[in-house]
Amino acid sequence: MDDRVIGVHGDCKVVVATKEHIEDIYPTMREADRIEIACMGHEPKESLLTSFEQDDVTLTAIDKDNVPFAMFGVGQVAGMAYIWLLGTDALLDNSYNFIKASRKYVQLFTEPYGCVFNFVHKDNELALRWLRFCGAKFIRKHEFSSQPFYEFIITSKYV
Repeated sequence: MDDRVIGVHGDCKVVVATKEHIEDIYPTMREADRIEIACMGHEPKESLLTSFEQDDVTLTAIDKDNVPFAMFGVGQVAGMAYIWLLGTDALLDNSYNFIKASRKYVQLFTEPYGCVFNFVHKDNELALRWLRFCGAKFIRKHEFSSQPFYEFIITSKYV
């Protein structure tokens, strides 16, 4: 695998995403992420592929054994920038190094736009904790497919 390494963080690294990473991630995607995707009317593979093809930046987190465990990125819709992350349960195995480094990536993604947004399921505790760590502000409640979500924003520290 000829990955373009963006950063090394302990036992994991962040690389420019490839279509092959999608094949590694979607079959074992976290249940909480699958629920969010389904509420938005999508399938895991479709969601990753669409993001990979349309977003401004898509990166992959890879573990010490060179196995992808999360994809994340930033894109735009209707003139607004959104940020996202979808991962496997191996995200927990790599949480210390990846989560510690992720604040940097969130700010790198946010800086060109000034502010990014997205939605997170009310019961996705891991994502809620991570988003708070990365500086997210939860601004309102929404429902998708009769499920409760929070809309959040993250603003650049450099605005």
